[in-house]
Amino acid sequence: MYATELACIGCGRHYRLEALYNCPECGNILDVAYDYPRLKGDYEAGRISAGDFGPFLPLDEQAGVSVAPPPTPLIRAGRLAARLGVKKLLFKCEFLNPTGSFKDRPIAVAVAKAKEFGLGRVIIASSGNAAAAAAAYAGRGGLTGLVLVPEATPPEKIRQTAFYGATVVKVRGPYSNCFSLAKQAATELDYFNLTTTFINPYTVEGDKIIAHEIVRQAGEAPAQVFVPVGAGPLLVGLHKGFKECELLGMAAAVPQMVGVQATGCKPIAQAFSDGMTTVKAVKNPATIAGGICDGLYGYSQDGDYTLATIRRSDGYALAVADEDINEAMRLIAREEGLFVEPSGAVALAGLIQSLKNGQIAPDATSVVMLTGHGLKDMAAISQREVPVIDDDMEQLKRVMM
Repeated sequence: MYATELACIGCGRHYRLEALYNCPECGNILDVAYDYPRLKGDYEAGRISAGDFGPFLPLDEQAGVSVAPPPTPLIRAGRLAARLGVKKLLFKCEFLNPTGSFKDRPIAVAVAKAKEFGLGRVIIASSGNAAAAAAAYAGRGGLTGLVLVPEATPPEKIRQTAFYGATVVKVRGPYSNCFSLAKQAATELDYFNLTTTFINPYTVEGDKIIAHEIVRQAGEAPAQVFVPVGAGPLLVGLHKGFKECELLGMAAAVPQMVGVQATGCKPIAQAFSDGMTTVKAVKNPATIAGGICDGLYGYSQDGDYTLATIRRSDGYALAVADEDINEAMRLIAREEGLFVEPSGAVALAGLIQSLKNGQIAPDATSVVMLTGHGLKDMAAISQREVPVIDDDMEQLKRVMM
């Protein structure tokens, strides 16, 4: 294993690879550190194959608990690119993971760590997608799962989660209420906290593997990657993965990371627009994109970390309206035949707005993250009246007129 320790991004203290959350000294975020010189040397010597992602994860291969999902497709969206006037547009289809969202990535790693640590019970606070992933992978790993979701979570996500066998509890109020309760319960009830903000340092390591896949699938790093953002671990994980690819010579440069939020929940986008380095939490956010409806209330340092990562990549953050998210869903479905939920379409809405703002070079290659399947959240899909006819050709002809 090339992972060596946990490092605090705030005070710089180092800790062993144990079941730690935020830094015990200053309360800041912990990041998994690696022996990159040794990793690079082994890669260049051919001791690590191009398709082997194991060395980039903090998992003990001897423990035999690696449960990483298979690669997802990176497809060229030719019809939509032509319609929008983009030279090369690629969709990373994370909604095709086993449970229907990108959350399989961080959860798979976190559950593997729970098993390494000998922990039999896991808890998570989630708006729905990570809930399903946690329930599925906990079941696969033989662990007991407890899932806390906001009361307004789409019923499709709750049913899926419960069907995997986890105990699901609805919590009144915004997602932040689930977050704080899960944090308290993990301590008092002795559960390993899988929550996919930045509280568990191992979850982000699963996200970064997506960047490795993109580079291998495309043969290079894109110019820009558009990412839907709640707290931002997906964006931070992608950036870390691209940095690793650059270090090993797989990519010439790290792409601009573009964080896209909804106007009803935009603490990071607002801070970027205002030129701030710290994020102001939103206590009662509201958007149809429930998967990113995270106001960061009580843990705004997560937003600070994401904001800093965006700036480090020379990227930017922006917010899109709910009607633009709905339109992006329709475009993805009707132009490319792909069905994603509102949160899964947010990144495309951000690309479209960026085109209007003149923020995309004409010859740039852009990757859009499609993060969740459309069947996860059907409330945003408008109900269309479907005609009913007899087995009669004349009736069919009238319908077609």
